[in-house]
Amino acid sequence: MIKLTNLQDLQKYFPSVTDEAIAFLKALSESTENGKYPFGPDVTVNVQSVQTKTDETAMMEAHDVFVDFQYMVSGEEKIIFTPKANLKIGKEYDEVKDRAFYVWEEGESVTYQSGEGVVLYPEEAHLPGLAVKESKLVKKAVVKIRY
Repeated sequence: MIKLTNLQDLQKYFPSVTDEAIAFLKALSESTENGKYPFGPDVTVNVQSVQTKTDETAMMEAHDVFVDFQYMVSGEEKIIFTPKANLKIGKEYDEVKDRAFYVWEEGESVTYQSGEGVVLYPEEAHLPGLAVKESKLVKKAVVKIRY
């Protein structure tokens, strides 16, 4: 897990993230339409409005092919993360969605807010969308980057 406060730093780790993708992320606002925005074959930005949850009993997710960069447009949320090797499978890997679910046990957490983002690698199971204090509607972008 890497917490980023400068979007340009994303390109240091992932050169496939184009200048156009960075400009798009910088321009995001609460009024940006939710949806998928592709930037070449290796990067897709999924813009979402999400109600944060207070329940940590949900299953964690992890990916095999893509890194998640979770970028907060407005609001704040907490993400719990832990190595997926430590967890019990809850739902087998779906190759089309590049996602498996794991039974949550324990993990570290990070809170991020508007203008910040969190990089989560394929070996890290994560539980995003958790409320920091109380449940709120947030606007975020999940950038899928081929690893």
